[in-house]
Amino acid sequence: IICEKWKANYDYLPDAIVVEGPKAGGHLGYKNNQIDDANYSLEHIVPEVVAEARHFEKLYGRRIPVIAAGGLYTGEDIYRIMELGADGVQLGSKFVTTEECDASQAFKDTYINSREEDIEIIASPVGMPGRAIRNRFLEEKESRRESIKKCYQCIATCNPANTPYCITRALVHAAKGETDDALLFCGENAWRCEKMEHVADIMAEFA
Repeated sequence: IICEKWKANYDYLPDAIVVEGPKAGGHLGYKNNQIDDANYSLEHIVPEVVAEARHFEKLYGRRIPVIAAGGLYTGEDIYRIMELGADGVQLGSKFVTTEECDASQAFKDTYINSREEDIEIIASPVGMPGRAIRNRFLEEKESRRESIKKCYQCIATCNPANTPYCITRALVHAAKGETDDALLFCGENAWRCEKMEHVADIMAEFA
């Protein structure tokens, strides 16, 4: 749809397409019942998106790389998904706990200290499921709604009178490293981050 609309309206095609599976971090463009459905897995949807991209490449003579994302963590993961046709990959969680990442050390430590069972799907105020690390903030929001005194009008559909918490404030706390009061978005494999590393060392692992 994007390729057709852009070409018809602007005579332009995407420079690349990122296809993100349901194992990604943060807000997910999937319904809850799709997250564990194999029909929506990255392995299933990458070949479909690649086939569509190749169709438009052939039609208009322009290369459109397909980049796979969501739940990729090891060199084996990268190899496997590229064997399915992806031209490249996008990894997030793997690089959070690097010295070069500009997140606060407190935020990085939540990844390092998390366990597999701490990673959960939450109902975000924006109306989509999301993946985050369970912490004091999420536990408190299960039993009581946050009293929102200031609305930042970041989401048109948000009603401060009934939203469980202000997602803007929760994400600002995360950015500041105030992790007990933050929404700690992460990918499915965040718990596998066990130590601080350098990007160069991770890249050497992939090689």
